[in-house]
Amino acid sequence: MTDTSSEVNADLDGNPIPQAPDDADVAVDSPSGSANHPMNADGCPYDGPSVSLSNVKSTFVGDKSKTVYGQSGVTLSVSVAKGHTWTGTFTYSAKLSQSIIIESAEESISGSVSYAKTTTVTLGGTWKVPNNQRDGWLALGSKGYSFNWDYGSLNGGCKWISTSHGTAKLPALSPYIAHS
Repeated sequence: MTDTSSEVNADLDGNPIPQAPDDADVAVDSPSGSANHPMNADGCPYDGPSVSLSNVKSTFVGDKSKTVYGQSGVTLSVSVAKGHTWTGTFTYSAKLSQSIIIESAEESISGSVSYAKTTTVTLGGTWKVPNNQRDGWLALGSKGYSFNWDYGSLNGGCKWISTSHGTAKLPALSPYIAHS
């Protein structure tokens, strides 16, 4: 069987599905560390609770239920019906409402960032794991962003006090099929 990668990332009309840039650092206007938190009128960083984002990278956010694995020479296939939904992931040091983190990511990174994405089309793709590669995977997901987040506020001495922190990996664009 031959590599049919031309089918990957094609919408129903055969046109490519819009993509985010390749994995790369993404500049954000998010506070990062106590000296960089928003300033209040007195010149001291804002003293209300806020979310700080750092180490933001464009990345593939895959759906674990729509990921297949295989060894060298195997042709992998994945398909999804219109209406299928997949979600991003979070890690926490202490539980915090995900909506606070998502809202901060929408404001700082991209308005298209969300916790979940739903396919609006039926799509699929195949990919043959190259002979020079021991094993590989093929997955449905979307381009999105991974980042570290920190939630906290300033105490009376303008010192940042973190109450929760973690990581997030959230979808941002339309369905995308990736392989490795």
